[in-house]
Amino acid sequence: MENILVLEYQDNFADNLSSIAYGKIIEKETKLHCYFENDTQKRKHFEKFMSSFNLDYDFISTSRIKKLTESAFLKNKLYIDSKKIKKEMTKKNLRDKIINLAHFRISDIDLISDNIKNMLKFSKYDFLVNYDILENILSNQSIGLYINEKDLNSVNNDFIYRATQRLNKYIKKPKLYVFTKQKIKDINSFIDYEIINLSDWREEFYFLTNCKHKIILNSKNSYSEGFWAAVLNQKDYGLYIFDKKLKSNKDLKNWIGI
Repeated sequence: MENILVLEYQDNFADNLSSIAYGKIIEKETKLHCYFENDTQKRKHFEKFMSSFNLDYDFISTSRIKKLTESAFLKNKLYIDSKKIKKEMTKKNLRDKIINLAHFRISDIDLISDNIKNMLKFSKYDFLVNYDILENILSNQSIGLYINEKDLNSVNNDFIYRATQRLNKYIKKPKLYVFTKQKIKDINSFIDYEIINLSDWREEFYFLTNCKHKIILNSKNSYSEGFWAAVLNQKDYGLYIFDKKLKSNKDLKNWIGI
């Protein structure tokens, strides 16, 4: 039996980018082969998600995973990032086989090769509708900020204010674009801002990615989208503000912790 790592399709689309990237890195550096768990409903979502990128992944059935967890050879054969059977593995004292790959760490940025970046960029753009918004983003000193609807009640407005204040020191006439799918009252920003509400996650992420600068929230549901939008459109002139609690132990050009 081959050594495998089983990944689970995440509800947060950008967390899948982390799982995929980690999976490709692990495949390259180890003898593990990565699969996504073949949950019928989630597979439909994942295949739709993959169709927008240059991605290809194998699947493994849930029943086969369960058999593998009972295998005498499990100790060196199977690693898992799937909620469905984490309890089983914990009961079998296999906690060291449970890996959380949903959040790619800032300290691991240098592991993301150009090949991985190319895989995670859109392969088609038939979802683009709001060209006026995109034109404004491209023509301004735009700053992108993504807020997941699940984080609306816990947004750190003080961090946003300090981040926009810091960026204002480096950038002439910056404008903040706040991407969120829910109504939001106020953003505590030091600079002019506009709230962008788009129904298509692809268009939303594409616009966020094309913002020249990024503010990355340290929130469970918002972090990955801001992180990947920055990584996939890193420019020499781009500035990326993140919570210093996430501080990397490496000196990353243009990444500023506050």
